[in-house]
Amino acid sequence: MRRMSVLALAALALLGMVAPEAWAQAPTFKITGLIDQVTSYSRNFSPVGLNYSISREREWYARTRGRLDIIGEVGKAKAVLGLEIDAAWGQTGNADSVNAGSFACAANTGTAGIAGAVTCPQQRFGASGGFDLNTDVLGIIEIKWLYTEFPLPLVPVPTTVRLGAQPWDATYKLAVLATGDYPGVSLKAVLTPNVKLNFAYAQVEEAASGADDFPWIPGASSQTSFTQARGEDFAIVTSAEITPLKGLDIRPIYAYFFASRSTSGSARQGRGGLSISSFNATFRAPGVNEHRHTIGVDGRWRMGPFSLDPTVFYQFGNRNINNTVAGGTFLAPVIQKQDLSAWFADVRGGYQVGPVLLELMGMYTSGNRASDDPRRGTVRYFQPISTDTSYYAGWSQIFSLGVDYFNILYASTAGLNPGAAIGFDRYGRTQVGARATYAVTPALSVNGGLTAAWTARKVDTSSILAINSGLIPQDGQGDSSYLGTELNLGLTWRFAPGLSFDVSTAYLFAGNALGYSRRCDGACGTNVLGLDNVSEGNPKDVYTIASRVRFAF
Repeated sequence: MRRMSVLALAALALLGMVAPEAWAQAPTFKITGLIDQVTSYSRNFSPVGLNYSISREREWYARTRGRLDIIGEVGKAKAVLGLEIDAAWGQTGNADSVNAGSFACAANTGTAGIAGAVTCPQQRFGASGGFDLNTDVLGIIEIKWLYTEFPLPLVPVPTTVRLGAQPWDATYKLAVLATGDYPGVSLKAVLTPNVKLNFAYAQVEEAASGADDFPWIPGASSQTSFTQARGEDFAIVTSAEITPLKGLDIRPIYAYFFASRSTSGSARQGRGGLSISSFNATFRAPGVNEHRHTIGVDGRWRMGPFSLDPTVFYQFGNRNINNTVAGGTFLAPVIQKQDLSAWFADVRGGYQVGPVLLELMGMYTSGNRASDDPRRGTVRYFQPISTDTSYYAGWSQIFSLGVDYFNILYASTAGLNPGAAIGFDRYGRTQVGARATYAVTPALSVNGGLTAAWTARKVDTSSILAINSGLIPQDGQGDSSYLGTELNLGLTWRFAPGLSFDVSTAYLFAGNALGYSRRCDGACGTNVLGLDNVSEGNPKDVYTIASRVRFAF
């Protein structure tokens, strides 16, 4: 007994000598983030109007956005809770938030345009609520991040692991493959100071127990719908970061995305008349899967005043379409297979001359012709895993997110949204851009930019726009590829520690490819807002001016 006591005391003493810091470090706590106060005026730029051939809509509104990260740390381990609040100034819906209770609005038909009941309350696009009188707004705090980060033990190389809801770190360039947030696990291993390995697994959807326990019955006149009706969808992104010489970073990337039946609208948008229902969103028919592979390289080169950022991806794989006929929802699906083959390239460069920074960019992503059947053949438009609507952000104010980052072309139709889809519907995209920034003083800078964009394949401007299906071709003829040219001018003034003021104005000379014949919601016999006689292929120009006061801490 005495010998065991001596050995126990010796072991405790040894532990105290080997790792006293590991047991004695006190936890630390901090809050970082930002609060934006934004206001903007625009014409023909409504996030939900979506018809650029009619320029009657005007909007001047203001909002507040808060983004707060609560961080707790003990040694090298930390936990992060990220919160976000987005609210317009003034009540914009039938209630002051999306969680203040909902009810059915009266059905609207005839010249009012929208058939059927509408769920209320509706909020200003991008916001979760509106600060009304007394600002007692219910339930608008969004949880963005909730993860734990720590060094992985018992591995031969330094490796950091993150578990939980976290931000993507997939590429150097913003929003070219996977950007935003996701639930899952990531690892970063440092093999040498010049070589790092990255791995990320994202659980996009979860097939919880329930629905798969009951088989699909081919030919049955009805099927039972279960609460848990999602697929086992996931994404894997792996990469190596290699620094062969100072200033040059090369990142070869491989990504795999799997979807079973319907999936996240961030990873797959309705395009070219192919809606999400084509992948069997309601019932769990077997075999409607997608296997999407993306390979390529992302790089950056810094040499004195010169910078170059090239990105090239090739996407391949296959997916199945549930091509049931109208009225045949409950019948055994007709499965058709499509191959994926798409290219994406984006090259940006810059040169610093004293207080002046000059930057140029060019991009291309492939697309399908207007005459291609969206349910057959090869899918030739590039599909990112997630962009968080941020592709090309900061380079323009209309073709991308700018000072007012709730407004962008076709904001509420992801397949046409250039910040979300990268391409334009199924037609792809070709674009050149330039911007210049002049630092008048260290605290004040002015900037200007130009962007010109086309589709890779000509758009059928007689198409009908459906929110969930994109542009539905009518005659299958490509009419125009010119999307437009945007000019913008702005300034940034950092007028106090942590405080900055941004203002920018932009004008888009709209191209004919932004036009379409009419819009419908749901069944395409239903016209929205009575716009049956829209001037086909004759979009009007767009302009906006926005300002923002940001406090970052």
